Amino acid sequence: MLYVHRVSALALLSTAAIGCGGASGPPAFGGDTNNSTEDTDDNTSSPTGDGDPTGDGDGDPTGDGDGEPTGEGDGDGEPTGDGDGDGDGEPTGDGDGEPTGDGDGDNGCGAVPFDLEYLPPNVMWVVDTSGSMGLLWDHDLNPNTPAQTRWKVLHGAISTVMQQFGPATNAGIQRFPSEAACDPNPCYNSTGCLVSESPEVGVALNNGAAMLAAMPGADDDGTSIEGGGPITSAINSAVTYLSSLAPEVPRHIVLITDGAANCTPGFAIPELLESYDETLVPTVEAALDDNGIETYVVGIEIVDAVLGAGTDGVPHANPYQRLNELALAGGVPKDMGLGAEQFYNSTTQDELLGALDNILDQITECVVDLSATEQGLPSREQIPHVEFTADGQTVPYVADCENANGWTWIEQGSTVSFCGSYCSGFKAGGATFEGLYGCEP
Repeated sequence: MLYVHRVSALALLSTAAIGCGGASGPPAFGGDTNNSTEDTDDNTSSPTGDGDPTGDGDGDPTGDGDGEPTGEGDGDGEPTGDGDGDGDGEPTGDGDGEPTGDGDGDNGCGAVPFDLEYLPPNVMWVVDTSGSMGLLWDHDLNPNTPAQTRWKVLHGAISTVMQQFGPATNAGIQRFPSEAACDPNPCYNSTGCLVSESPEVGVALNNGAAMLAAMPGADDDGTSIEGGGPITSAINSAVTYLSSLAPEVPRHIVLITDGAANCTPGFAIPELLESYDETLVPTVEAALDDNGIETYVVGIEIVDAVLGAGTDGVPHANPYQRLNELALAGGVPKDMGLGAEQFYNSTTQDELLGALDNILDQITECVVDLSATEQGLPSREQIPHVEFTADGQTVPYVADCENANGWTWIEQGSTVSFCGSYCSGFKAGGATFEGLYGCEP
């Protein structure tokens, strides 16, 4: 939002080898193909004329011609009497050399390989660079440390989280207003509402340096920290850009602001800067409903009170209530919308960092859908055994991801999640993850 009564010079491709089988798997592969029940007369010498006491010419006492004592006539040299003629030396008569009787030689589990892929989401940061972001902020609630501008604190927070999440997100930035705003000064006119028609930086992996370069510097003296709060125009630009990207890749907006929106399209001075922009909430709702683009809302030092009086460039509205409405419209409110505060309000630097970290953790989740494969698996109703390795080392199973390193079920038999350090490695591509899905070894 605009403050005019101030000095204005200031995403891994990992390959998982997956097998299937067990009680819920497909029928066992293979079977008997060598059944023989034919007797032969050997014409050997015996009291009966055939070389054995039975008179059948097979050389055994059973009279079946198979050379075994069982009388089954299979000729396989086994004690089973199964009539399969397989001669494999096991008690099942299936000819596979194992005790299962399925004839496949692999304990009943066939291998079904498929790719397990981490898709970095597309995240557009829509960032407030209006005049009020140049105001001083007691960012640590410590009277013994100097206050910093809201912008300097935000600049540092973006730098910090992009170092951590840069390898895991395709990130870009849209600022509001644009660098061209308020040129020339003064700002109390429509030039304070200018927004670039496309984001200053498109999305890409490890894009933190480019994003910071496109924004005012941390110690900006006010040259670029000025103007109003044209949030709707910025959201429209971000949505148009994100909608042009592959729809199968998740798309998100992270909106960060220190106040309510003004600069309503079509309005003139003074309403342009003094009135809240009622088109913002429908715009964010349409982004979600029409394009599946979620909007996370982060506030900086937002107060629960009606602001704006006269011609101060502050929209007449309660920013706390307005951002609550906006967070609900974006589809991803704080704490799933269960609390009174729907957006992420930051009253300190640590709260701001925590909010951004929380949001990006959600956006870059380490969930793996075992059904997300073109080949498909024979059965997903009950997975008998799953193993994962990272760089050849076993990833341990854990019951809860909250404070553990390993993997756990999100939905038994279909969806898993990596936890802790393994999640970080999976998202960053720092380790090769492999999996095995099949029978209990």
